[in-house]
Amino acid sequence: MKHEIEIPDLPEGWEAVSYRVPEEGEYYFTRHGFEQATDEWPDRPAAIIVRKKQPRRIVLEEVEAGHEKVEFFHDRRYWKIVEDGK
Repeated sequence: MKHEIEIPDLPEGWEAVSYRVPEEGEYYFTRHGFEQATDEWPDRPAAIIVRKKQPRRIVLEEVEAGHEKVEFFHDRRYWKIVEDGK
């Protein structure tokens, strides 16, 4: 079962990923702000793991009329989404 919570003080551009023990190199949220996990404290407690949001990328391919398409209003050509990365 998946539960989602909103974190009101999470800075813009960051998203919560999970709640678990952070692995080395991951950022996690503490009462003092963000920290990056290092190997200096191997038995750290579970925390909210956060990461920077990545920009979304969509790749389009021109197709003939009649396919699933996106029609651009200025050139009247038809396009379909080939790749939708998050």
